Parts: sequence; structure tokens; C-alpha cells
Amino acid sequence: MTKRYSAAEEYEMRARVSISELLNRSAVAHWWCTHISQCMPTAVIQGGSVMPLEKAPRAEIWNVRAETHLEPLPLSDFLQHPGSGARGYIAVHAGRIVAEAYPDLRPHDMHMWASCAKPTAGLVIELLIEDGIIDDSQPFGTYMPEFAGTDWAGVRIADAMDMTTGMDCEENDETRADPSSNAIRAFMAEFSEPYGDKVERLPDVLKNVRQVDSPGHKFEYSSPTTQMLVLLAESVTNCKWTEFFAQRVWDHVGAEGPFLQHLTPDGIALAHGVTSGCLRNLARFGMLYTPSWHNTANKQIVSESILSRIRTPRRSRGFFMRGFDGPVFRDYLDDETMISNSRQWDAVWEDGDMFKSGFMGQGLYVSPGRDLVIAYFSTIPEMYMARYLRPVAGLFPLNGR
Repeated sequence: MTKRYSAAEEYEMRARVSISELLNRSAVAHWWCTHISQCMPTAVIQGGSVMPLEKAPRAEIWNVRAETHLEPLPLSDFLQHPGSGARGYIAVHAGRIVAEAYPDLRPHDMHMWASCAKPTAGLVIELLIEDGIIDDSQPFGTYMPEFAGTDWAGVRIADAMDMTTGMDCEENDETRADPSSNAIRAFMAEFSEPYGDKVERLPDVLKNVRQVDSPGHKFEYSSPTTQMLVLLAESVTNCKWTEFFAQRVWDHVGAEGPFLQHLTPDGIALAHGVTSGCLRNLARFGMLYTPSWHNTANKQIVSESILSRIRTPRRSRGFFMRGFDGPVFRDYLDDETMISNSRQWDAVWEDGDMFKSGFMGQGLYVSPGRDLVIAYFSTIPEMYMARYLRPVAGLFPLNGR
């Protein structure tokens, strides 16, 4: 059941919000996930006219079992278990809701998408590629004169899309624990926390990052890399990222409630993950990549060529497993069959299914071949809800077979 906070508790939580509290997944982090707009500047992006989703319940979904940190449980029991950290779950097949549960939220509650938002940044770049404005074989320096003379200038956009820049801003256990790492310095700038004796600006932190490895060598998960895609989009369009995303994507989505894009103190969209929306709207974003896009949007936004670029990874499984996060995602999913990561998605399989995870256990699974989307929210370090994804997907025929 959703916890209600007193006024005193709300003020206390707000006062305690910090990078360290969020990284520790504390009670403050649990509160913050549904109250970010009270803590940070926020762009409110309204969708188009609401397009209600029909319901067609599939009871067998709730009976799917998986090995988790708890005893093996059917999905229904896992979601209700206090140790699961589950807050909301939805599955949409052929444009209709086939399963939905809210053990710790109300359906309309705004919740942090975390890194499940990274594909929004990826999609903006894909649209600019489709427009002929960006060639992803070119480096950032081709389009971003303000980054001339930095190590980013020579990094190909395609390598940033695939999280393999070789830049010293990777997120892993070591860098998240190091307050002087570039990843943490970027987060501190985003939250207006001082590094040393001053508060830094996010672009200045990014400009000082150095290249320490060859691009293309291994999967290097990095929110700062996603933020470079945001700055790239703004550089080539001369338009705020939030405005472009609204005009080209969210204006066309029949959303239930707004898309909340949280911002740095000076207004930069934190599309790497500091984004909020209700669970149905996360599922609606996933539906844009499926044949049932027309059930949630008034035009096709994700073209077949965009979808093909994502579903046909340029990278190998060896590349995926050489990085810190390849083995992490394998363990989250309890699955050995993914090919690699691809274009801001964490994992892609031979059948073309796509997965994106988010900090504290958010998830977005899209199966264009099954016309299926699964999305969920939670606040727990263990991301074991992901282990139900492939088994649930197996309940639905691939490409109508």
C-alpha cells in the first residue's frame, strides 16, 4: 500500500535528499522517486489527447515463476512480497493491457523512470539521423564546436549510442563509490552539490573528461555519455531538448498525465534518467517500438529503420561481456542468450526483443516481434523482477506464430 507522509516527514525527506542518500537506496530515495518535481526544476511535457488502453487480462502471467533473492515465487506473490521492492507492474500485448498491478503506488503516481529514460535520448538522436542532420559515423566535434579541444571531439556518435566511448566516465561499483570520479562529479553538478569548494556546471564536468581506452573495446555504461547526446541534440537543432522531444515524440502520444523531465539548476534536461511519469506512460513509450504504436500515438514515430538499427546490434557478445555491466545484466535477467547492448538499450536478443533497466529496479522490456511491452517500477538494489521478463514473454507468440 502506498505510504502517505505527514507534512513534517515530507519536509524532512526533502531536506535529506543528496547523491549519497540516493545511491544508498535509502528511505529518502524511496520518497524522492515519487517527489522529484518538489526537489528539482522540472519541464512538464503534456501529451496529446488521451488514447485509453483497453484491458484484456491474461491470468497465466501471474503464475510465471522465477528464481530470485526470495524463494521461487509466482509473479503475483513476488509483487506482493515486502522484500521485492515492487511498486508497479504492467504488461501490454497487441495494444491492450493484459496485466497490471500497483502494490506500492497509485496508477496515476509520477515515478522516476531512472535509466529507462535513456532510450528517449537515443530516440532523439535516431530522429535527427533520419532527418539527415546527424551522421552517427562522425565524431562529436563535427557538430559541437563548444567541445572542440576536448577528448569528446574525436569520439564517434555511434560509439556513444552504444556506450563504448573509452572516456573516463563509466559507472560501476568503483566509480559510484569514488566521490572524485567523473560520474559522481556529473551527478553532483546535476543536483547542485559542491565538488570541493564550488558547485560545477554539468557541461564543464563533461568537457574535462579524458579518454582512457579505445572506443569500441567494451561496454562501458555511462549516464554522462547519454548527457552528451542531449547536448548534441541541442547543438544541432538550436532547440532545448525538452522542446524537441515534445514536438517530435510526446505531443503525438495519447498519454495519461504528463512526462516530467527534470533539469539541472541551469535548465539542462537530465534525459539519462532523472525523468518521471506514470507507469502506463512508460509502457506507452515502449509501445512506440511495436506494431501497436497506433494504439498510443497519432503517428508512427519509430521507423522501421530506427528499429532495425537497435535490434541488429553492431557489437558482439564478447564486447558485451568484457565490460562491467554485461555480466551484471546477465545476472539481473538470469539469461545467457542476449547478443549485446545496443543504442542506449541494455540488452537485445536474437528474436529482436529489447531491455532497458533503471537504477533501483526500474524496467522496460519491448518485444516488437510479440507486440509486447512490460514495464515496472521498484526501489530496491536487487533487480530480480527482471528475471520474470523472458518467461512472461514466452507466453506470447513470436511474429504471430
